[in-house]
Amino acid sequence: MFVVTMTQRSVDPGEQRVSDFHQDLKQRLGGELPASRSSDPLTYRQVFSTASPAVEIALYAMRLGTWNVGIGVGSATEQDDELVGSGVRAADLAVSLAAKQGQLVSLRIEAAKPPRGVEQTQLGQHAQSVLQLLGHVVSRRSAAEWAVLDRLDPGIRGQQRRVAQELGMTVQAVSQAIKRSLYNTEHEVRSAVILLLEQAEAAVNIQSNSGM
Repeated sequence: MFVVTMTQRSVDPGEQRVSDFHQDLKQRLGGELPASRSSDPLTYRQVFSTASPAVEIALYAMRLGTWNVGIGVGSATEQDDELVGSGVRAADLAVSLAAKQGQLVSLRIEAAKPPRGVEQTQLGQHAQSVLQLLGHVVSRRSAAEWAVLDRLDPGIRGQQRRVAQELGMTVQAVSQAIKRSLYNTEHEVRSAVILLLEQAEAAVNIQSNSGM
């Protein structure tokens, strides 16, 4: 499982920010998304069986620049209306590291157990490094670039003319915004992050099942 735990980067955190973020995520991810799984009303937490939505949440949080993000790879079960398990503990550790001062990108990934034959959760660390790099790219985009990118569907060709008409821009300007923002590269690299996270989860599951 992939547990995402997030804390607010604010001297005055509020419950409304958690609620607003959740509503934004429901629109971005589509489908049903349960309310935050954290007992702390100022913290946001979700758990997923696949890595893709965890990556989507992390990058959206980096875009906003107002959250510390921790992703934990491990088990997560509900007990007395609260999530417990190795993945939850890993996510809590990750977000505490992400919240330390001086972080260029406030995002960390922790695997519950070191995968066999891999030094100190190396797969999770590789995923973290790549996702941090993507998070930095996302956080540097301008509002004008986001106006273009938010109108695109990844992997679909021939959208630039439509977007140009909607925004009153030239097709060339739209194309330049896409290239400048590294939009296509971002979505290609996301696949690498997802693969690394899924490999880390598989390694954790193997060790858990073997009793290590």
